[in-house]
Parts: sequence; structure tokens; C-alpha cells
Amino acid sequence: MITKKNKRFILGLLVLVFVAGCKIGPNYKQPNYNLGKNYRNSGQADSISFADTSWTYLFKDPVLLVLIRKGLENNFDLKIAFERVNQARAVFKQARADIWPNLGASGTSVYNKQASPAGGTTDYHDFYATGNLSWEIDLWGQLRRAKESARAQMMAQESFRQSILISLIAEIVNNYFQLIESQDELQITRGNVRILEEALELVKGKMIAGTVSGLVVAQAETELAQIRTQLPGIEKTVGIQENALHLLLGELPGSFASGDSITNQINQDIISNAGIPSRLIIRRPDIIAAEQQLVSANAQIGVARGLMLPSFKINAGIGYSNLGAGMIGSAVGNLVAPIFNWGKLRADVTRAKSYKEEILINYQKTIYTAISEVSDGIFTVDKQNTIVMECRNLTAAAQTAFDLSNQLFNAGYASYLDVLNAQRLLFSAQITESQSYREQLISVVNLYLALGGGWK
Repeated sequence: MITKKNKRFILGLLVLVFVAGCKIGPNYKQPNYNLGKNYRNSGQADSISFADTSWTYLFKDPVLLVLIRKGLENNFDLKIAFERVNQARAVFKQARADIWPNLGASGTSVYNKQASPAGGTTDYHDFYATGNLSWEIDLWGQLRRAKESARAQMMAQESFRQSILISLIAEIVNNYFQLIESQDELQITRGNVRILEEALELVKGKMIAGTVSGLVVAQAETELAQIRTQLPGIEKTVGIQENALHLLLGELPGSFASGDSITNQINQDIISNAGIPSRLIIRRPDIIAAEQQLVSANAQIGVARGLMLPSFKINAGIGYSNLGAGMIGSAVGNLVAPIFNWGKLRADVTRAKSYKEEILINYQKTIYTAISEVSDGIFTVDKQNTIVMECRNLTAAAQTAFDLSNQLFNAGYASYLDVLNAQRLLFSAQITESQSYREQLISVVNLYLALGGGWK
């Protein structure tokens, strides 16, 4: 039969369970921003983006693919980011464990020999074994808000690691493109040195034959010496770029064997569209991390509010004493409420609210910055493609001018200075075309990075 006392106990228990099921503080709601239907400079609004393509399909050069894999395995910054994820995961597990009771056990053995008044000794030997329980009941959901905050911080660290990963891929790729372009410049320069050496031998023969003066020979020697001075600078650049690339891979300095040509690095067919702005929120790791920081800050408001309310803790123990006492046990409930530090706790709530607003602003800024970077990337890729076509036309025209100047010089209708001027224009056009290919590749990689591609 249920007595009134039992009814009150059951009613109190139900109220306690109901209160413990609530969580103080605001529940998180994802902000809704009007991001538009497409990016500026993008004429389409398709949810499919080339950023959804894996880097293993975007890049073609097998040497580059091997370098990326090495970097993902050995890069120092990526390893540091991975350890930070482990640390955040451990903090989350600690916050989750705070919700549940803490159980412990202890044992004590006591031996005492004491002189008795009758002249003998009395031995005392006892053994205590106890089990202890300590539990802070989460009346207001404060501990669950703390767990929510810790989980968001863990997710933010994981997104940060993903951001480091795609930045690393982009950095390795861009460094590799710069390296092969510098190697290309080195080959172009060496090729022009050979052309000038052959031209010098030619004009020396003409001078012996009396068809040209010593001035022509001096001009040819000067031009050859001038272009030779560029070789050490380019070789130095190649060496420095190789060392920088090895560092990204977590390796000691060394040289690199070149792979495909600079014109055969990317699957251009994959680069069709950029997608829509709203997809950035679920694709770009830095935006995901910023939102998780917002989730954490929102949960911390509940943690701060919970500190202003009473807390209820239970401490209980049960054990056994060998010296006559037999089973022993105790149970204590503590209800603690803040009184004199109310102003301090209220100020902490104000601080938590202000911090959430700061993170909210940062979240919006991160989204808008990402959209701006994508718009810049689309515009840059488009204009760089135009530059590449114009550079090809320039090189073709310079090659024609150089060939004609040689023919006219050999026929006696042009001076050797005309030949040198045409050769300089051709050399400059070849270098400019090589650099335009590099910038075209880098613009595609930067757009891929801005769209959040490569980490899935």
C-alpha cells in the first residue's frame, strides 16, 4: 500500500526527473543569410560544383599525385592538427563523463598492538572495504550544455584539420606548378643560349668572309653573355623551390624528377561550374568550423546560467568492517545555491552572450569572405584563360618575326640588330607564355580551394 509519505517521495522524484530533462539556455538555431542564387561572374546556378571532384581526378601528373600523398602522410602541420583533434575529443569525453555518477572503491587494513593494564598486550586487526558514489544531478541541463559545447569544439577542430588538409594540397600543387614552370624557364633559357651560340659562330664565319663587320660579332657576343647571366638566378630559384616542396612533404631538402609538361597537369573537362553559394556552408571546412564555434558559444550561455542556480549533489557509500561493525553505509545529499556572488555570475552570463554575438559576426564574415574568394576565383580563371590564348598568339607571332629576320639577314636585307631584337622578343614571349600557363593552373587550384574542394 502506498502511503502519503511514499506518494510525496514519488512525486518529488518525478519532478526531479522532469527538471533534469530540461536544458537551461537557448537552443541553437542555424542563422539564415540571403546568399543569392549564384556567384558574381558566374552565369549559371547549378548545385553541382567541380569542387565535389576528388583531387585524384582533378590533377593528372602522376608525379604530383605521389607528392600529394606523401604530404598527407608526413606534413608536420597536418600531424599537429590531428593531435589537436585528439585533444578536443578527450575534452569532449571528459564533459560527457561529468553527467554520470562517479564510482570508486577503497580498502583499508589496520593492525594495532596495545599494552593492557593487566600487563599483557591486546591485538586489534580490522579491515575496511567501501564502495563510493558521487553524483551531481544535472537539474538544469548545465552539464549537458557543457557536453554540447565540448562536442562542438571537437567538431570545430576536426573541420580545422580538414581546412589544413585542403590548404596543404593547394600549397603542394602550387609549389609544384611553380617548380615545373621554373624548370621550363630554365630549358627555354638554355635553348636560347644554344641559338645564340650558333648565331655567334655564324657571324664569326661571315666576318672572316668579309660580309659583316666586327661590330656584328661584338653584338652577338654581348647578347650571348647577357642571357647567360640569367641562368644562375633561375637555377637558384629551382633549388629553393625544390627545398620548399620537400619541407611541405616532411622531408629533407633534395632535387625532384620532373613529371608531365606544364600544359598537361589538370583535367580541364572537370572544370565546368562553381556551383551555388549555399553549398559552401556544408563544403568549406572553415565555415563549418566557424559554425561549430557558434554552437559552442551558444551552449556556454546555458553553462553560465546554470551556475546561477542551485546544484544538488549526492554522496553515498557502502562497505564492510571486519571488526564487529559488519555492513556500514552512508548517504548525503547537498543542495548548494549561490548567494553573495550573484553579481559575478550574472556578469559571466552577459560575457557569454556577448561572446556568442562576436562568434555570430565572425561566422557571417567567414561566409561572406568565402563567397568573395569564389567570385574572385571565377573571374581570375576566366581572365587567365584569355591571357593564355593571347600569350600563345604572341609567341607564334614572335617566332615568325624571328624566322623572317634570320632569312632577311642571310639575304642581306636586314641588319643583325634586327635579328637580335626579334630573338629578344621571342625569348620574352616564350617566358611569358610559360608563366601564363603557371598562373592559369594556380588560378584553378585557388578556385578549387575557395570552393572547399579536396578534403572529402
